[in-house]
Amino acid sequence: MRKQELPVGAEMTEQKLRVVVVGAGGMGALFGAILSDGGLDVTLVDTDSAHIDAIRRNGLHISGLGGDRYQQIAVENDVSKIEQADVVLVQCKGTSTEAAVRSMRHLSNGQTVFISFQNGLGNEDILARHLGAENVFGGLTSMAGARQGPGSVHDFDRVPSYIGEWRGGMSARAADIAAQFTAAGLETRASADIRTDIWRKLLGNMTMSAVSGLTNLTSTEALNIDAVRQVCLTALDEAISIAHAQDVMLDRQTVVDGLAQMTAPGGTGDNKSSLCLDLLAKRPSEVEFIYGRPLELADEAGLKVPTLRALHALVTGVESHYAGKQPGTKTG
Repeated sequence: MRKQELPVGAEMTEQKLRVVVVGAGGMGALFGAILSDGGLDVTLVDTDSAHIDAIRRNGLHISGLGGDRYQQIAVENDVSKIEQADVVLVQCKGTSTEAAVRSMRHLSNGQTVFISFQNGLGNEDILARHLGAENVFGGLTSMAGARQGPGSVHDFDRVPSYIGEWRGGMSARAADIAAQFTAAGLETRASADIRTDIWRKLLGNMTMSAVSGLTNLTSTEALNIDAVRQVCLTALDEAISIAHAQDVMLDRQTVVDGLAQMTAPGGTGDNKSSLCLDLLAKRPSEVEFIYGRPLELADEAGLKVPTLRALHALVTGVESHYAGKQPGTKTG
């Protein structure tokens, strides 16, 4: 990969980064809390007024790793109230990306970097279309955080996260942001090929997300049931075939080893998928970003992926009970 040149004025300064987190759910609030505790200037933004009011009133309640605690952190329920940011972490659901990007377009000044830490495919392209690809990073993490209620999240573990230029290549600003995040306590590595890294996580999501959602099991629990495990592994093989059709030549054993780490008990594996939590809360899931877009790519490549297609259809069927969907309806 060639080294990515920076846009004029895009260099990061040595001053403390001003970070805005758009989408303060389990992962967004957790990322913001870690960076704020590490000394960065962080503001959480979420449209859920009850959640924001609880954090403003009592601080963010964090349970799990590190013990039970409350942390004071700046919050807003409307990103349009924020005038400036060096880095915007986009951590809302994919179903809200279009609306979120319209509300934060005023922050795009040629220097602000927008980093998507969202699930599935397509979010970075939405950001790039509205904000310019030169201002967009892809990001991925295998950390797990779950919202427990208004103003409360559960912290499961710590593993490295990755960021990189959406246009590809390594850049000084990616390395600088990664270094500042790491120094603040959120271990982050700059990637020269973030698209491939995102596919690596996507394969894990395509393997486990719908299965967790449809069975109401954690990843560890699902993989301990032989019949369910076989469905997961078949879905994984189909997902790998889609990746290979996109010239993302990930090795199966490497993906399986990564999946083993993601689903190990005592950490991320004890968490139910975000899609599962969405179904339990009867809110729209990211099924179209995790399964829908890859299935479109499978169709374009002429691939038969019956297990993935069945998982997508079953989740869509469950959502039809509360999200106004009819069988066969596409969203996203």
